[in-house]
Amino acid sequence: MKKIICTIVLIGAIFFMIAPAEGDVCKVKCRTEEGIICIERGPCEPINEFLLRAARHCRETTPALSTTISKLLFVDILSRVIRLDKEFPQDIAKLNDEARYDLEVKLLSEKGMDIFTGTNPFAPLTREELVDILKDAPVEKDLGYSNGLANQTFELENDEFIIYHATVYIDEGSGFEVWERKEDLGESLPDTKHYSIKVDTCNNAMVVFGDDVNGKIPVVGSRMKTLYHLYGKDDDNVSECEVVALLSNSTIARSIKAAYNPSRPLTKENFADLLIKAMHLERELPRDFTQLSTEELYGLQAKILSRHGIDIFRGSDYNTLLSREELARILYNSPIEEIIGISDGKESQNFELNNAGFMIYDLHTYINEGVRYVEWNKRDSFIESGSESKDYILKLDAANYASIYFGNGKNAKVPSVNAPIKVRYRLYAPSTMITEDDIICVLGKLKPVAEAYRLPTPPFEFPDPPDGYDDPATHI
Repeated sequence: MKKIICTIVLIGAIFFMIAPAEGDVCKVKCRTEEGIICIERGPCEPINEFLLRAARHCRETTPALSTTISKLLFVDILSRVIRLDKEFPQDIAKLNDEARYDLEVKLLSEKGMDIFTGTNPFAPLTREELVDILKDAPVEKDLGYSNGLANQTFELENDEFIIYHATVYIDEGSGFEVWERKEDLGESLPDTKHYSIKVDTCNNAMVVFGDDVNGKIPVVGSRMKTLYHLYGKDDDNVSECEVVALLSNSTIARSIKAAYNPSRPLTKENFADLLIKAMHLERELPRDFTQLSTEELYGLQAKILSRHGIDIFRGSDYNTLLSREELARILYNSPIEEIIGISDGKESQNFELNNAGFMIYDLHTYINEGVRYVEWNKRDSFIESGSESKDYILKLDAANYASIYFGNGKNAKVPSVNAPIKVRYRLYAPSTMITEDDIICVLGKLKPVAEAYRLPTPPFEFPDPPDGYDDPATHI
């Protein structure tokens, strides 16, 4: 094991671990209130209960910082990070630990990760096994843009993990070009495209550029990115908290998912196929549809969807990428209407909308405090709300999940206890690139009315945006 560490660190490592100076404080940057562990969700990503449970254990139990993680827990967490949960059978919750482990190991093996096949689920995860996974999942990080000043530095945000095989790419206007890494820029010439990587006392790595005397300054406005691999901590044992810190890092998680279970781009072909299945229109396909070519099947599906009022596929090539505007045209005609919770009568309640990371607009909120549903008013804040003001505010988290917040009884009214809270809104599109993963979890919303309640009489009527599909940001 020590030989492996030495080989990686001596041959490929860009830095070695330096103990923090006495009295130095290494601050962990976190946008949530999860303590030292940041848990983030991407669009359409359900809560990873195993990761969240391990994060709480690390936060609340000091020995957890050095407790080794079992293969069982690691595989449970990893399977959900790379979204193998979409391939789980519905009865997976009924399986015992060994059966669940065997299922997840089989699915991981099908994705090219076969190191757990035939292993003991209760044995500790080894450093070799973790490195074997991470080495095939390079991390790509956008460093931003050059400001044209001397001695620029850019943090790699490596969370104190050892990184190796780091490469820096600079685009000064003619495409990305690899610059050369030097241990020190002291002997670099003014026009040499060099950089160095330094580590502070908290083991955070930084890319450092020159000053046009020792090493070239990247041209102002140049795009910069880096690609590197992770090793983990400088320790033979892999702790539960190390794995939590690694896999709760959204950049690292995306890299691992891209390496082992990438999402397909959302083309017209696979979106039409997903719509046919979501709308249960397979019965309108001929019995021998599996024998049709991709182009023939797409043409047939386009005709079926057109008969049901969806015409974005007619006359288009099957391998064309779906645009956000085309997706909006589908989602606009299916406003979401659902009960998001029941008031407990307490101050400052909040309820998360099921918008799956999609941008929302045309939001309306209704509360039934005993007689009928009454629409409450959306405000930017409660500053001017009185104790009886039927107001609420909408907040978005880092993954664009929306939550509705109510007042405290002094600034804005508290919904009555046991009052159901109902919302109606339209989905636009995720804020990032559209993939199959983005859309699968919202296709079930095409039936606009939930069965949990009756439609009001008369039904709600919302006018269309005046120009068809406004920028959703103006409606939040």
